[in-house]
Amino acid sequence: MRVEAVVGRGKTERRRHPRWVLRGRVAAHFAPHHDGSLINVSAGGALVEHAEVIRPGGLSLLTVLVPELKASLKCKVVRSVVHRYEVGPTGERELIYRTGLEFLGSLRPIPEATR
Repeated sequence: MRVEAVVGRGKTERRRHPRWVLRGRVAAHFAPHHDGSLINVSAGGALVEHAEVIRPGGLSLLTVLVPELKASLKCKVVRSVVHRYEVGPTGERELIYRTGLEFLGSLRPIPEATR
């Protein structure tokens, strides 16, 4: 996995926290039963890509799964939009969503015994 900072490219940055784009798959799980990939992350939140509908306003527990680390953060779903679609094995279209999460707590590593 490679991480790179996103710069404004001549634009005025309006975000409260700089974000980092993740190159390569970083698995994420968020409650109650959604799996996806972490797209970018900042000190204040994250963008996750997934295949299920999620309604904004709900609370969730985001669990990030990377080699040698499994950690969880309490968060709030602040937005969720259709980003694209993929064609499934039988030709059906599957919508892919991108959801913005705002962190409500601090990172909590999960002890090795519970992984």
